[in-house]
Amino acid sequence: IELYEEFELGKKKIVKLIDIDKAGNLEYFKIDIKEDLDALNRLQLNIEMFNKIIEKEKKISHNHKSKDTKLETLINQIIEKQKSGNNNNNQKVLIFTTYMDTAEYLLEQLSSRGFKNIAMVSGQGAKIGNDPIIHKNIEFILERFAPYTKLFKEKEWVGFEKSNNNLSSLEEYNEWQIWLSENDKRNYENLLNPIDILIATDVLSEGQNLQDCDMVINYDIHWNPVRIIQRLGRIDRLGSINKSIWGVNFWPSDNINTYLNLQKRVEQRMAAMTLVGAEVDKNFSDSFKNILDDDSINIKQQNKMIEQMQTTWEDIEVNDETLGFDKLSLEQFRNDLNNELIDKVNYYRSMPNALYTGFKQENNNEGIIAFLGYPKKDFKNKSYKYFELIYIDKEGNEVLSNQKEVLEFLSIHKELCRYVDPRIDNGEKETIESLSNSLNKWFENKIKNVEKDEFGNEKSTMSDAGKDILNKLKQGNKKIIDKIKTEGPIESYYSKDKYDLITWFIVS
Repeated sequence: IELYEEFELGKKKIVKLIDIDKAGNLEYFKIDIKEDLDALNRLQLNIEMFNKIIEKEKKISHNHKSKDTKLETLINQIIEKQKSGNNNNNQKVLIFTTYMDTAEYLLEQLSSRGFKNIAMVSGQGAKIGNDPIIHKNIEFILERFAPYTKLFKEKEWVGFEKSNNNLSSLEEYNEWQIWLSENDKRNYENLLNPIDILIATDVLSEGQNLQDCDMVINYDIHWNPVRIIQRLGRIDRLGSINKSIWGVNFWPSDNINTYLNLQKRVEQRMAAMTLVGAEVDKNFSDSFKNILDDDSINIKQQNKMIEQMQTTWEDIEVNDETLGFDKLSLEQFRNDLNNELIDKVNYYRSMPNALYTGFKQENNNEGIIAFLGYPKKDFKNKSYKYFELIYIDKEGNEVLSNQKEVLEFLSIHKELCRYVDPRIDNGEKETIESLSNSLNKWFENKIKNVEKDEFGNEKSTMSDAGKDILNKLKQGNKKIIDKIKTEGPIESYYSKDKYDLITWFIVS
């Protein structure tokens, strides 16, 4: 009797068995339990039958057909990709799955069906092909999968010197391989035995640079749609040697997707990426296109993002409805900002606009990174509606195409010592005017493109921003119509006098 009185179900919402009995529902509860057990038994039988079929398939050499239609689709995708010859015949494929059991299943199936140079990484470690040994250190697997990034770029190679400074990244990489063959036999052996197919759980979805690879396959969709963005972020990074990259999503079957509503949630997060300037394919799906065409997302969520950057970490975590950088694969930037704001929030709030700093970097992309606020604050406008984060060269041309890339660029160089041309610090008139002209040219480029023909004659054409607005006007986009009514045409919106220069960096 004591056990009967203490027996309870559930974790968050606890229900005692004695309360079920007092409510007169104990017999119904027993019937429900039996139905659940019967359903589980039927499921177990189906799994056992399925396993027998799959085991028979594995006995056929290089069998690329399967009753597991999802597995067969994956096999065909890998074969098609590796035969395509894209990106100098890049063979690398990164396959993400949520569960370790699924990762082990895919490793076993692909290995037994003739696929070579394959490995798996999970929270427990790494496996290679059919080898049952679990390697706790996964770094050497990643180095074999992405040697250009993980070995050549991320490590220091004392004694290696490129033949001249005009080599492309790939030419320099090729010279390094020759040097490695003569000076580091162990790492050179890894180059000769690459990993081309890497299966991973979300242990690799953050904090790894794997841009040797040009295709991410999401074999299943994580319950948190943000993972899709994070996974693709392993290869969609600065310093990629690939001209194009691909992301392939395996959506649930229609009946499951209807229940989980996964596709809609993922598409909404992808649309949110545009708030930081990320480029996305509007033709991803019809529903995704409709989301992008809704300008209310940009207006509401962009303001929410910037406002959130001015709050504390606790504020962000408590409010699940806010759209933070963590949901856009920008967790690192938000965390860095939070660390600064914890003790210095009042210090930063008291700073005036137009403060500047700078740094030196290896590439030749000298220019300005500017953070602009619109409209300019005055007695009427107490806060900004929109923000622009840009990286431009001396001619006002954009060096990086979106705000996410600019943030990544700043993050890479954030530990560098301050360096600013003394002429700028001294306020030399000509130097300051040159910088001002660069910013002015950016504003002009947003309004119109100026091209020169073969005879040197200039011809003005509509800017990309103008074309985008025109296309939306043709579609009868009400938000754009209202925006033009309140703020004027594009010439008025991109008037330099309507922006505040909040802060800026000199990139030397």
